[in-house]
Amino acid sequence: MRFAILFAAAAVALVSQSAAASYPCGIYARIDKVELGPDETKPQWIKIHGDFILVKTSGRLSEPERGFMYFSLVAGKEDLCRLEWADLKAMARPGEFDRNCVAFGSAHTEREDRLARDGNSPNVQKGGTGADASAIPYPLNQGLSRLRTSTPEESNHDSSPNPAVLLKKYLATHPVSQK
Repeated sequence: MRFAILFAAAAVALVSQSAAASYPCGIYARIDKVELGPDETKPQWIKIHGDFILVKTSGRLSEPERGFMYFSLVAGKEDLCRLEWADLKAMARPGEFDRNCVAFGSAHTEREDRLARDGNSPNVQKGGTGADASAIPYPLNQGLSRLRTSTPEESNHDSSPNPAVLLKKYLATHPVSQK
């Protein structure tokens, strides 16, 4: 009987704990545009344009940034990459915030706190066509998760900011130019 009571108390304590410091995905994005190349039928790379928040190795989130991320296929997992890329392309709907926010990549491909551009860590590229940017292997492992944006205030706490809230605030203060 005591074991059952202790087990129940431990279960309640675990369930009531906040998972504030844990972000399962490494990249949170609001997608404007997706480019696939060199051709769209069997792409070898993807450029995802939009606003991004990256998880740092400390478990904290980076500040939102606008630009693009550039990824290549993962050897032996080309079909899986292309499936996710097709889903990302379908989500690129400028002006539809509730439809184009996604989490992807693994927390094991997090960006270093020192924001080192070591060539293997996901980084947001700025401006231009990205002709000088190098593609890194696409971070698989977690799949894609659409971010809940309809009621983001539920988890907008100082200790665990909701990435969707942060992306929405960033978009409000940095509107996308209509070119």
